Amino acid sequence: MISGTRLLSGGRVLLCCGAFAMFGIDAGAAQVPPRPVIDPAKELAAIKAASDLDDNPADAEAVQTVCTACHSSSQFLSSPRSSSRWEQLFGEMARFGARPTDAQVNQIVRYFQRNLMVVNVNTSPAEELEPTLQTDPAATSAIVMRRAQKKFTGIADLAAIRGVDRAVLELLKDRLQF
Repeated sequence: MISGTRLLSGGRVLLCCGAFAMFGIDAGAAQVPPRPVIDPAKELAAIKAASDLDDNPADAEAVQTVCTACHSSSQFLSSPRSSSRWEQLFGEMARFGARPTDAQVNQIVRYFQRNLMVVNVNTSPAEELEPTLQTDPAATSAIVMRRAQKKFTGIADLAAIRGVDRAVLELLKDRLQF
């Protein structure tokens, strides 16, 4: 069994689904709305459509398999969050019974980092910046060193760092904080 809740610091993440039975609540006794009908093909299409920055179809498939087992992708695709907030949600999903394989964990984490993670360029740790900005260790180090001397003010400022792809930044613009 996979355990833990760290998204980026070398730990494990458990994702995405839950059921009242996991809480020991009798479905007959609780006023539980009927479980929605989830069309796997439609969910996969939505997840792939939202993956501008992750071109690995296996990542989208892992997200679809694990994260839409109990709920629609619309519950997470429309809500980018910080690493710490995703970690909280992933921990909740693990407590609800989600059990992805190790391979699925890696694929899901990569998908969320590239497509749904919010980062503050001036304060987020390097281990959050690198996968989200899709930079190599040298460029990430240059970002961290530069922001220690002078805070970044926007995309143009960040794009001036060697190894930072402005096209990626443009796709991330709604998820970048300065």
